[in-house]
Amino acid sequence: MAIIRLDYDLADVQSDFEPLPVGTYAARIAEATLETASTGNAMIRVVWEVADGEFQGRKLFDNVVLTVPWKVKQYAQLVGIESGQEIDLDAFVGAEAIVEVTQEEYQGEIRNRVKRVRPVA
Repeated sequence: MAIIRLDYDLADVQSDFEPLPVGTYAARIAEATLETASTGNAMIRVVWEVADGEFQGRKLFDNVVLTVPWKVKQYAQLVGIESGQEIDLDAFVGAEAIVEVTQEEYQGEIRNRVKRVRPVA
C-alpha cells in the first residue's frame, strides 16, 4: 500500500473557480498538445497561464482547430510560423501574449473563452 502525506490543509485549497472577468490578460502558454476535435478535425489544445496581476497562475484553455484559418493564423504569428511551414508544438510552450477573454454559456455553466491572441508589444 502506498501512503501519501498531504503537507497542506485541504480546507484552504480552492477547488471551485469562478470564470475570470472579461478583459485582457498577459499570459504564457503552459501546454500545447495535438488532439482531435469532436468534429474529427485535428486541433491544438492550448493551456494558458495568467502571468501577473490578481489572477496570476490561473489557467485558461483554448482549442485551435486546424481547419479554422483565422485562429491558426493568430497562433502561428505568435510563435513566428509562416505559411507552408511545419508546426512544432514545443515552439508554443512558453510563448507570451496578451489574451482577450470573454465569457460564454456552455452546458448551463458560464466559462471563459479566449477570443483573441496578440503578441506582447
